[in-house]
Amino acid sequence: MSLFDQESWRERMDERWFDTGAAMAEAGAVDLVSIEDEKVTAHVTGSVGDLYVVELRAPAGEGSCTCPGFEKFGACKHQAAVVTAANAADLTKVRERMAKLRDGLALDSKDALVERLAELARLQPAVLASLEGR
Repeated sequence: MSLFDQESWRERMDERWFDTGAAMAEAGAVDLVSIEDEKVTAHVTGSVGDLYVVELRAPAGEGSCTCPGFEKFGACKHQAAVVTAANAADLTKVRERMAKLRDGLALDSKDALVERLAELARLQPAVLASLEGR
């Protein structure tokens, strides 16, 4: 059973966008990060190497993408890539991914977690901003 209705997604956007997104998924540009409470979160590597975060709610597909195309048009090829990848994925593995991450982090000491976060903040401006409350 598919998580998303691909035909309704084709109708939401220019067909070329959908086909490009599907090709991106088939080329491995989508990393399905989590499916929690029917919200799919994925990282999509764009055509010029930029990384975008896509969030879609199944089955209706409301959601967002951090790319400029989504901001301008309200739909984008990255969303189509996630729809295609999610429909082809082993959803059990994706659903377990965050649970396994949480379980692993729970084993770390408080000091180890603080060091991990500090290192992420040093390397990732968005993490730094989030941890600083900006």
